[in-house]
Amino acid sequence: MSKRVLTLFALSLSVLTGSAFASQELGMRTAAQVSKAYELEQEEKLNEAITLLEGLKPNASFDKAYVARMLGIYYWQAEQPKKAITQLQIAIDTKAFKDEQGWQTERMLAELMLSEDMPEKALVHFNNLTKAANSYEKLSKQQITGVWLNKARAHYLLQEWKSLLAAIKQYHQLDSTPKLQPLSLQLSAEMQLNHLKSAILTTQKLLALQPDNVMWWQQLSSLYMQTKQYKLALATLVSAQRAGIQVPDNLKLSKAQLYSQQGIPEKAAESYADLQVKETDIDTIIKQARHWQMAREWTNAQTAWLAAARLNGKYYEEVSRLELQRGDFKQALASLRKVKSMPEQERLLLEVRAYVGMKDYAKATKVAEQAHRIKPTTQSADWLQYLQQMSRAH
Repeated sequence: MSKRVLTLFALSLSVLTGSAFASQELGMRTAAQVSKAYELEQEEKLNEAITLLEGLKPNASFDKAYVARMLGIYYWQAEQPKKAITQLQIAIDTKAFKDEQGWQTERMLAELMLSEDMPEKALVHFNNLTKAANSYEKLSKQQITGVWLNKARAHYLLQEWKSLLAAIKQYHQLDSTPKLQPLSLQLSAEMQLNHLKSAILTTQKLLALQPDNVMWWQQLSSLYMQTKQYKLALATLVSAQRAGIQVPDNLKLSKAQLYSQQGIPEKAAESYADLQVKETDIDTIIKQARHWQMAREWTNAQTAWLAAARLNGKYYEEVSRLELQRGDFKQALASLRKVKSMPEQERLLLEVRAYVGMKDYAKATKVAEQAHRIKPTTQSADWLQYLQQMSRAH
């Protein structure tokens, strides 16, 4: 709670213009002094108001509680939260407030403890407040839901996930309108407890509240993947981009992987190509190349394999195979000579394919014989038989 909000809330509790409450009144001397303190605070003489109140030592329990609460309010305004907590605790301990004012004072104390990172102590008071809320007719629904929400926040800080969900359930029973903070707390607990189906519903509500927040798109897609609903995971990421969301690279990568998983290599390759990768990111370049190849997008595949080959010479093998496939036999030979760490016989057999494509059967035969000498195989023998037949034919 901001200082301004708490101040307004506090001042709404302080009736300093005559009687304290309808059923309870301050002693005359105390009433005069607190009225003077109030005037000082209104004149922005907060320190003087605090000094005046600190000097009061009332004996009556109601006077003592009233002054302590007022001091608590002013200490908070003066950014002295520890002193504010001490005074508000005194006000509560006297048990002098007999109606809603006691509930409101304890609410202030609990919220102040929560803001000062004292969730365990705050919970004691939030529990008191929720138990007593139905006893007072003048409390608004907003005040009661605020207590349930802050109770949930305290459970969040203590990592008490089941208790957090119980508090949020009570909150939603009073106010079913989707709101960001309660839903965010609820989602945190559902994720921690592995309540993934419920988490999907909660994330959908958060996404409806903040459709421009990429975090909710990412969360929803991730939850679909965790529950093996891969088509919905992909549809979520596609919808995000169509909605004009600036999707980060990690989500584009997920989209590419999902396209690949569902057998749509062209879309997968496009997603990989859409990544803002460094020119040295060889892993992503290779994935892109393979998916272009699976999609039979030969030109794009060759461009990607060339980019990979410039980083690691062994990938000139992939470049050469594509060039052979596309009938670019002369260039395939040039690429094969750049290949690094490739078995010699395998490279020679690819050269045979290139020479045959160029109809240079003499060189093809010479290379095939060389490959057969290195290691006789069925493939090298077949090539030699084929080339012998072609030589006779020509």
